[in-house]
Amino acid sequence: MTEKHNLISQVVLMAEKTGLADITPNVLSSGGNLIIHLAPYPIVARAATVISNEKDTEYAYKILDRELSVARHLQDKGIPVLLPTELIDAGPCDVGGTWMTFWKYVPSTPLQPLSPSEAVEMVNRLSIAMKDCSEELPMLGVWERTCQSAVKLKSHTDQRVQALLDVFLRVDEQMRLEPSRLMPCHGDAHARNLIPSTEGWLWTDFEDVSWMPAYWDLASFVGNLALFGGIQEPTFRYIVEHIDNSTDLQAFGFAITARIVMSTLGNLDFALAGHGDLKFASRQLELAGDFIHQIDLMIDGNN
Repeated sequence: MTEKHNLISQVVLMAEKTGLADITPNVLSSGGNLIIHLAPYPIVARAATVISNEKDTEYAYKILDRELSVARHLQDKGIPVLLPTELIDAGPCDVGGTWMTFWKYVPSTPLQPLSPSEAVEMVNRLSIAMKDCSEELPMLGVWERTCQSAVKLKSHTDQRVQALLDVFLRVDEQMRLEPSRLMPCHGDAHARNLIPSTEGWLWTDFEDVSWMPAYWDLASFVGNLALFGGIQEPTFRYIVEHIDNSTDLQAFGFAITARIVMSTLGNLDFALAGHGDLKFASRQLELAGDFIHQIDLMIDGNN
């Protein structure tokens, strides 16, 4: 039996001990987290396989417990979110050395794509609701993984990687200069973490909530859309056209540059370690340098 199948069996056994019966586990995703629908119940088990293997028990528990609390906070603020289940204890719980939480299962449903204005409004509402989150959030928490990836990629022979590492050093230094300017953020509010459901669009995946620079969530949402679609990508253009002063444009430019650096270095590091999509990471690397240069020109042209 493979490690994944063994974990699935343990999850089912644990769920049965709560009173659930005749469970059919359906794997929905097996990336950084193993996500399992415990059919026929409207419950999803989210097993933090990477965090559980790389970090100590206390760290993994804290991350998952905070994620549950942030989701409930956002619900209280009227933000549409995927919620922890109420049918069994949502956790966190340790199952065979892997920490996991349990969430409401909401079937994916085709929805009309969000217009640029609708998408920006959803991100902005999320960011505003995060500002008064009472949970203790890590300073630059989601960014620290980028620092780890930068160290691992330091000896990489590809000059594009080295050029991106130079940008990383510049961004990292600036990001740490004024911690008073940081604010609570979702941390990873990209488009794939906004899921279409029978209840409408729902935010999910609050594992990376952190104190981050202004516009971080907006940059996270539009970063890869603009990287692959160019600076004429509709949502990116909408954001830029509705920023009415050079200070905010510079802040947004900084955030999206940092986000592209984080995504590209992180995905490349993850893929080279055998955990991610190397083709996708390689394509990001091909595009990142020129995209960041265009962002610099855009900001310089508006100063």
